[in-house]
Amino acid sequence: MQPNELTLEAQMFDAKINSMDKTCLLAPLSFFDACNVSTDEERLRRMMLLRTRALQLGISEQEYADRRDNYTSQFDADPSYCLKIARMALRRQAMQELGFTPMADVETRQAEYLIEPYLPLDAITILAGVAGMGKTWLALKWAADISTGRATKDGTPGLVYYFTQENDPHVVLSPRLESLGADPENIVIMQQMADTPALTMCDARLDALASRPGCRPSLVVFDPIQSYLEKHANMNQAADVRPMMDHLANFAARYHCAVMLVSHISKPNLSGGSASDRILGSSDFRNAARSIIFVGCDPDDRSLRIFAQDKSSLGPPGPSRKFSIHDGGVEIMDECALTADEILRAQAGGNTRGPEPVVGNRAVALLGELTNNTGWVKTSIAIADAKKEVISESILRKAAKKMGLENATIRQGHKGAYAIWYDTKKVPENIIEQLTLEAARA
Repeated sequence: MQPNELTLEAQMFDAKINSMDKTCLLAPLSFFDACNVSTDEERLRRMMLLRTRALQLGISEQEYADRRDNYTSQFDADPSYCLKIARMALRRQAMQELGFTPMADVETRQAEYLIEPYLPLDAITILAGVAGMGKTWLALKWAADISTGRATKDGTPGLVYYFTQENDPHVVLSPRLESLGADPENIVIMQQMADTPALTMCDARLDALASRPGCRPSLVVFDPIQSYLEKHANMNQAADVRPMMDHLANFAARYHCAVMLVSHISKPNLSGGSASDRILGSSDFRNAARSIIFVGCDPDDRSLRIFAQDKSSLGPPGPSRKFSIHDGGVEIMDECALTADEILRAQAGGNTRGPEPVVGNRAVALLGELTNNTGWVKTSIAIADAKKEVISESILRKAAKKMGLENATIRQGHKGAYAIWYDTKKVPENIIEQLTLEAARA
């Protein structure tokens, strides 16, 4: 065999063999080093040295001969394959010594979620929106559901670390969590004392607590991001932000939990830009997050809120959903078609898609056509048809309101329900009862 980059000089081979223990001596790589030479004489010399060393270590003549014959037959049959295997073995050895891992040793697994797909485990989620839109209410709702097990598939309660500088734990957190049905024993806060340093996102006390028995968190919330930056860190500088985000991501992976950062957003720019661009600070905040969720008002009903997932790196994004805040509680409601961009644009006084007067006229025409024969249409069908015409759900609902269409829910017993828009001038007064009866018979 021709010499190659793995061929050892005689002196180096001898020193290597004489320093080996039993396990290493009889490994395939030792015999490869003996066979991987250009002359039969040198090969024979090396084999004799291997045998001598084996007997010194108490290896029987028979065991040595069996190992030798097995490997040399493989080498003689296909030396190029043995060279390939040796390269791989040495590469793996080097990687192991220096802390690297080949992808062949990385086990494939599915992404896991605390609340699918909005709160991925082992990762960071950003919950963003302008003040007063319900970010904290939504975060507390999820925290309460996790603390009781309502949010988990197997019903197991989880521990939540909830850190906030903007909400008094006595006046705000405690009554809200109580109204949301949280288990207060599973909610951890930190009340700032005058003689203790302020908590930060990379605080060693978090690791100290999480590593204690029974203290591993399921969710860690920092509300807002700005209050928990490292001392002297500039949130607009990537060099300051990235190490903090990497630390949090490692923390999440180490304790198999979800980390949520609540963020305010910048003032609207009606000229363009995506929702994620409005998150305050360096782009490394949003780059490091695996999930980004925005909260805003429902453009059709300002009493309702909507949360929309703008980024989902680990799988398909979840549907946007409406939610209401009432009587000290939060109710997650129906899905809706509005994106984060559309919510924020509408909230800022902009249009959801295209010039609203033009699109609105098209929406009125579409609804008129759909309700022309029967006087009513399933809301889901109207929304689907509008989507094909690049008309947003928000604009469509405004058109329905402008036309004076009423909405109603038709119950289908165990089959659920569906929503309709109907024109009171074109349908009988008992249309709801008729459709309900038809649904029951179906």
